[in-house]
Amino acid sequence: MVTTPTRRDDRGPAPGGAARPGAAPAPRAPVPDGPVAYRQRIARWGAAMGLVVPAVAMVAAVALYRLSPCDGVACVEDQGSWVLAAMALPTALLWGIPLEAGGGRYVAATLTSAIVWAALGHLAALRTTRRGLATWRTWWGEFAWFVVAVWIGVALGLLLVRNWAL
Repeated sequence: MVTTPTRRDDRGPAPGGAARPGAAPAPRAPVPDGPVAYRQRIARWGAAMGLVVPAVAMVAAVALYRLSPCDGVACVEDQGSWVLAAMALPTALLWGIPLEAGGGRYVAATLTSAIVWAALGHLAALRTTRRGLATWRTWWGEFAWFVVAVWIGVALGLLLVRNWAL
């Protein structure tokens, strides 16, 4: 049997349960629902939470499209369903979706938009967890600025498409 030399720290706790001098402190788990655990939860789930706003916008767009009495192109031109869908899928304009159609374009726009929203959610989580007390309310405050910026960009893109491309 081969034995390895032991260091002083590898012999376990000192008698009475006290840590040995020079031993590294045992890692401690954060207090459940404490500030550190809450900060870790925001950092872990921030990207996924970034997908909530576009999901709600897309559900509202589909509901508006299905519930409005219109046919063909009139559904896109006269209803807000396309605007809501464009807000949920900000990269749709880059894939040419208002002017071109196709399943591949829809899949590409959905995937790239999900990546954009998740990245913005993660960035909001990074900005939130830098603070001393990170809460979901501060995360939503940070994320709201990104949502407004993206939606202004989408609105400008839709105006450009409407005025110059059609």
